[in-house]
Formats: sequence, C-alpha cells, structure tokens
Amino acid sequence: MIQWRIDNKVDSILEDAPTISRMDLLRRVLPSAQHGYTKADRPLYIEKSGLIRVNKILNMFTPEEVLQCHIYWLEYTCQRARERSRQLGKHVETFISISDLHGCKWNVRKILHLCKQSLHIDENYCPERLGQLFVVNPPAIFPALWDIVKHWVDPVTKAKIIVIKKGSGTSTLLLQHIDSDQLPHEYGGSCNSCSAAPNCIPVYDWSKDNADDEQEE
Repeated sequence: MIQWRIDNKVDSILEDAPTISRMDLLRRVLPSAQHGYTKADRPLYIEKSGLIRVNKILNMFTPEEVLQCHIYWLEYTCQRARERSRQLGKHVETFISISDLHGCKWNVRKILHLCKQSLHIDENYCPERLGQLFVVNPPAIFPALWDIVKHWVDPVTKAKIIVIKKGSGTSTLLLQHIDSDQLPHEYGGSCNSCSAAPNCIPVYDWSKDNADDEQEE
C-alpha cells in the first residue's frame, strides 16, 4: 500500500493542479458533491450516477486519468474524515455514499471496466473506508448490471450496500442515518446551507456547449 501511494503520488494529489482541473470537469460529466455528514459524523458523498455522460467520459478522459480522479476522491474523502475526527475529538474513519441511479442507461456497460479497476483500488489500498452505500432509484436494468458487478465486490463490502426501491421509503431510510438539514430536498431532506440549495447536486447543462453526446444510448 505504501509503495502504491508513492507510485501514484497520493500524498500530494490534493494539490496537483491537473488532477484538480480534471475533477472539476468530471463533476460536469458525473454530477456529484461532498455533502455534509451523517448522524454518526461520517462524511457524506452523493453522486447522481445515473446521469453520467458515458461517451464524454470515454472521449474526454484516458482510463488512467479516470483512476487518478478516483484516487483524488478517495484521498479527499479520507481527509474529510480526518478533519471531522479533529473537530470532534473522536475517531471517524469511514464515509457514507448515496448513488442515485435515476436515468441510468444500458450504455453504462461501456465503462464497467473502470468501475472494476476503481473497486480494486478501494479494496486493496483503502480497505474498510466505506461505511455504507445507499443505492437509490434503481432502474429496471439494475438487476442485470448488478449480476455483472457483484462478482467484483468482496463479501464485506457487499454487506454494506443497501438498495432502496423507488418510493417514499427512500427518504424514510436515509433520514434514519442522516439528519434532515444534511440531506438534499430531493431525497427528503431540508438542506438550505448549500449555495445551490435546494438543488444541492449541480447538474451541468451541456446544451450550452457543443453537444457531442446526442448519440448516448
């Protein structure tokens, strides 16, 4: 793990200007945000995974750049946990993720190899950092996607994944773990602290650019 951190310059990645620039671009392609904390004081990350622009990911990033962005995200999230530990005077090591699959299309299979490589990094170099992963708004194609992905996930991590079917049960379950003021309105919360509230997870309007992904399947 130490050699991996050296090889990937992990200790300085949060100050690496090219990676920071790519992260800004990635948030346009994959809407996401670090968003407050859970009731257990774990950092909360929310990703609108279903809105990912698959063709843009493939055309605008190399596989190595995508993985570097993933490492940046991991290190940044771990830094948030360390900062929370110092603020509260208690040990906070894990984080919580919400993956919103609304809008997910079958063409996401084109980037599943990147998901597999990211999981390899998580499980081998940052193990036990995930506290829980809530998958919300699963589409009809979710069972088929999960049949592929589940073979890459170790049993410990798999036990932390909670799939919430569409409906009022989404907010009910999330609010058991996250205070209302830390959760965006669209998931049943009442967050008003974000600059973009109530739309806490910005979705970039690609129509004002040259739309090259009209052929997204």
